[in-house]
Amino acid sequence: MPLKVDLSKMEESKNKLSLSLKKRGGTLRVPSAEVGFVIDVSGSYDDEHRDGLTNDLLVRLTPWAMVFDPDQQADVFTFSNGAAHAHHVGMVTPATVEGYVAKNIIGKVPGYGYGTDYSYVTRLTLQHFGWVAAGSAPQKSGGLLGGMFNRGGSAPAATAAPTGAGRKTLILFNTDGASSDEGQMEALLQEMQDKNYGVYIMFIGVSNQGGGFPFLKRMADKFDNCGLTVIRDVKAWVQKTDEEINDELITDELVKWMMA
Repeated sequence: MPLKVDLSKMEESKNKLSLSLKKRGGTLRVPSAEVGFVIDVSGSYDDEHRDGLTNDLLVRLTPWAMVFDPDQQADVFTFSNGAAHAHHVGMVTPATVEGYVAKNIIGKVPGYGYGTDYSYVTRLTLQHFGWVAAGSAPQKSGGLLGGMFNRGGSAPAATAAPTGAGRKTLILFNTDGASSDEGQMEALLQEMQDKNYGVYIMFIGVSNQGGGFPFLKRMADKFDNCGLTVIRDVKAWVQKTDEEINDELITDELVKWMMA
């Protein structure tokens, strides 16, 4: 059964999350930040979408938008492979999150059921929230291997952030599998760190088949601007208490970013 949205319960979850963040941060201040939900729509994730599990995950993560975003809403992005399949779906709020994936994503977004590239949708979120110039020309991917594995045909270019445009941004990035553009994604995370973008990516890997996320783990260990939580059984995970979920997602690194 899909999770039913109880707005009073969601408000309670919001308050618990806010309290957990304040306790971990040693302060009464939770900063304002834009929130984006990035959702993998590759073919391997179709069952979880159609079974309502990714929507349940979205329901449990919506309190993060309620805490950080002044308007208590979040931008939703979807991705599969290539630049053409990185897509801004729209906004989600506590009032619209029930059934959101079925109504707005399944079979409706570009590239639904295709492959997996992380970098294009990440670049799209950086553009959307003002950290890089929109419409920047991509740079050519290097070498034969780059051409073989980059089905989008080019790598996102490194560009300077538009002066004064960037807004502190928290991205909750949900995927179920490995990316075909690891080199491009690593370069993009390096750019984000080198240019001090006010962006933190919380990767949430769903591994119902028991697989791991070695690349994302390596990125989380290497960079201060991203972290990784792996969910082995999403059906059980969405039934956890607010406190259990907060304990898994709130890391020292996230708190440090939050308070910077």
